[in-house]
Amino acid sequence: MENQVNGFVILNKPAGISSMQAVARVRRIFGVKKAGHGGTLDPFATGVLPIAMGKATKQLTALLDGGKSYRFTVEFGRTTDTLDTEGQVIETCDKIPSSDEIAAVLPQFTGTIMQAPPAFSAIKLNGKRAYDLARKGKIDDNFLAKREVMVYKVSIADYKAPFAVFEVECGKGFYVRSFGRDLAKALGTVGFIKQLERTAVGRFTLEDARTMEQLAENPVIRPV
Repeated sequence: MENQVNGFVILNKPAGISSMQAVARVRRIFGVKKAGHGGTLDPFATGVLPIAMGKATKQLTALLDGGKSYRFTVEFGRTTDTLDTEGQVIETCDKIPSSDEIAAVLPQFTGTIMQAPPAFSAIKLNGKRAYDLARKGKIDDNFLAKREVMVYKVSIADYKAPFAVFEVECGKGFYVRSFGRDLAKALGTVGFIKQLERTAVGRFTLEDARTMEQLAENPVIRPV
């Protein structure tokens, strides 16, 4: 029998599982069938993943329209087909930018900007996921059209060449992997995302988040 659970779980998603796999595990912990998440995190990414159960799923749309924050590392000088650590290296470049060069181009990536999603993304094209088409070689990273996204703030948190750590506050539809690609291009090189952590979704932050192990030991929810 399904438990009547209504509310949010703020998961600190571990690396190595998809967002839907994370939802499935939380559903099993709470014994519920109806659950959804507030914004996809790639399997290699970690951090805040709000999971709504029961009546709380009705609030997911509003949650997805809210702001998000990330902390991530860009590696300059090479890139992969997926623009992250899960892909195969497809290009290298000897150009490694300085911290001053990076700081000089960051204003181009603040405010309303145009950004093309990665080919390896969950966007649907004629009923098929882009990542399925990309795996079959039918589309590449130059295929998807650019769209407007909002970047409220972006800054360099640390830099030890060729690795730059950034913090960004953004609106819906922003792709960190696209940011890494486009930033590297603006600097005359290539780059990909080495590490990615989401630090906030709307009002939920890492301070609110619990690991899967913590939830299994003490399955507490936040009320609607």
